[in-house]
Amino acid sequence: MEIEAKRPPLEIESDPFSDAQRRTLSETVRPLADAYDELIADRDRSAWRWFDAIEPEFRLSCVSDEYGQRVRDAKVLATMFITVIDDVAECHSDRTTLEELLLVPFDSRPADPTRAGVDGEYVRFQQDLWDALVEQYAAGPRAAEFADLFRFDVRQALQSVDYSALLAQYPGLVGERELRTYDVYNMMLFPFADIDLANALAFESRELSAVRNVVAHGQRMARIGNWIATWERELAEGDYSSAVVVRALESGVVSRADLQAIRTAPTDATVDPIVDRIRESGIEDEFIDRWCHEYELATDYCGEIDSLDVRAYLEGFEPIFRSQLARRTSA
Repeated sequence: MEIEAKRPPLEIESDPFSDAQRRTLSETVRPLADAYDELIADRDRSAWRWFDAIEPEFRLSCVSDEYGQRVRDAKVLATMFITVIDDVAECHSDRTTLEELLLVPFDSRPADPTRAGVDGEYVRFQQDLWDALVEQYAAGPRAAEFADLFRFDVRQALQSVDYSALLAQYPGLVGERELRTYDVYNMMLFPFADIDLANALAFESRELSAVRNVVAHGQRMARIGNWIATWERELAEGDYSSAVVVRALESGVVSRADLQAIRTAPTDATVDPIVDRIRESGIEDEFIDRWCHEYELATDYCGEIDSLDVRAYLEGFEPIFRSQLARRTSA
């Protein structure tokens, strides 16, 4: 049976997770969040609290109830992990440190916090964070079964960050086709699903391919929401890698000269007219329509998967999307 996505309006005043900032992080996550605040502090704790609040919405229903807190903690740590790397790539443009951070989860060559030009605090923190994440993942009763898949999916997420760094290095590289290919993995929905499956005693492995197809649609939905929520702030910072801005560029709403002017001098005079032009173009609404289309395509798998509730998984993305749109209007 097909589920029709409820199309939200672009302007949403009420955030379904407005009380997220009153949350207290778990005893597992809090020490890492404290260390982040002390050593890194590129973002405040609101990012982790918001994710902690939304996590149950897109948790696969096959997760055994007794493992719910461990699943949540692992995903919050995973979110922190990819955020640290992403900020080094996009906010700090620190290629040398990024190269070491990309090595942290893998054994081919240990990351070296003492390498010349590397910010060792980031690398040492990320090593501790990865160890804590792996400890949570490995505690799952089916962790060994999905361990290789988890590592593969983490690698795809790191490749996404590496692609973002290349966009900063080569501004002419950016295009919507490649964004759809690489950038969506930054949302970590596949590693999150692996964490769920590691804690899902009733999951049938024969359904893995179909489940990953559903997760792929969910990941694109999550990325669309993120693009809409963040493109204005990123543009003001001289970052025009959001698909919303790229669509505006490829459709002639803005020019490369407009974007280069922002990158050279991101001021109200260069940014505001471009923001207004993109808002008035209807591009954001096109992405909302795409979100609904991804939702509807995912419903094709409702009858193919028995060991989890696809309907519940998809419906969980609706309040998250509304929260992303609400956070856009308050930005």
